[in-house]
Amino acid sequence: MKMWSWIASAFVVLVLQTTSLGCFWGNLFFDLPLLFIYSVGLFWGARAGLICGLAFGLLQDVSSPAVFGFYMLTRGLVGYGTGSIKEMIFKNNYGYHVLIIGFISLLLRSLYAVPVLWLSGFGKTALFLYLQDSLLYCLGNMLLVLPVTRILLGLYRWTTEDEVTY
Repeated sequence: MKMWSWIASAFVVLVLQTTSLGCFWGNLFFDLPLLFIYSVGLFWGARAGLICGLAFGLLQDVSSPAVFGFYMLTRGLVGYGTGSIKEMIFKNNYGYHVLIIGFISLLLRSLYAVPVLWLSGFGKTALFLYLQDSLLYCLGNMLLVLPVTRILLGLYRWTTEDEVTY
């Protein structure tokens, strides 16, 4: 029964991500579903990370007017990759999480730059604005990875502890 709390927390992440779109002027500078997928891969492994990444990616692809399949592919790979290296990451060394999510965010923005710049005609203004948004996106994710991971670590510990029944 406790496993339903992960689905409820995924729903909360989606609600927070979509409602924060109206609160910030311009572009959104963080990606809560990405941080959730990272945490699921870190705590539950590659298979759970892949499933979570594909599910969130499909939801983002359906709701986004961008290139269809990009989010599903990249989010699935992030979940699988994080789950694959979870034994090499010290879960209590928070500097690793900040650096890893910063690298992942930079990699995702670099991959997404290809269709964005292709559609904009490789203009200097579009490139400058995209780089500016990418820097803020990476910094936002790096700042939020610690609180999101700590909250989900508490949820993970709660769901994996044994219930004592008498």
